[in-house]
Amino acid sequence: MLPTRKKLKNGFSIVEAIVAIFILSIALSATMRTLVQNSNDANLVNNSFIASGLAQEGMEVVRNLRDNEWSLNAAWGSIVLDGIWSVQWDSMSLEANSNVFLKKDNNGFYNYSSGTDTLFKRRIVISSPGPGIEKKIVTTVSWIERGNPKILVVEEHLYNWR
Repeated sequence: MLPTRKKLKNGFSIVEAIVAIFILSIALSATMRTLVQNSNDANLVNNSFIASGLAQEGMEVVRNLRDNEWSLNAAWGSIVLDGIWSVQWDSMSLEANSNVFLKKDNNGFYNYSSGTDTLFKRRIVISSPGPGIEKKIVTTVSWIERGNPKILVVEEHLYNWR
């Protein structure tokens, strides 16, 4: 009988270690790329969600001003005037649009007077397509997302059905 040889191989060779590190680095870089892309997508969804809320808020403020016009028995279009305007959640009248960024205060309210600047600008365009019966309201919220301009436009028509 011949004596059996014992393998003296106790660890990895340098080639095996390099191959293992290469495979691990490919897996980690793919994972990191996926995490970064998911983070960017989540940020875009969050900003789009905020923009839609700001657009809806603009419409609701204008609708409230129209309702105040009715409750005061004011003439149609005497408060909700044609033009380019800014409004905030507590607006009692239309404000001239100065194309400035909305601010967010400590209570989480967006406004133009106090708080920290946000990415968002809001513009409301009011026009009268028909004489004395209709107001076309177009709210535009814009912001810059990773160097690319984003815009959300919402349109509504208010009617003098009183």
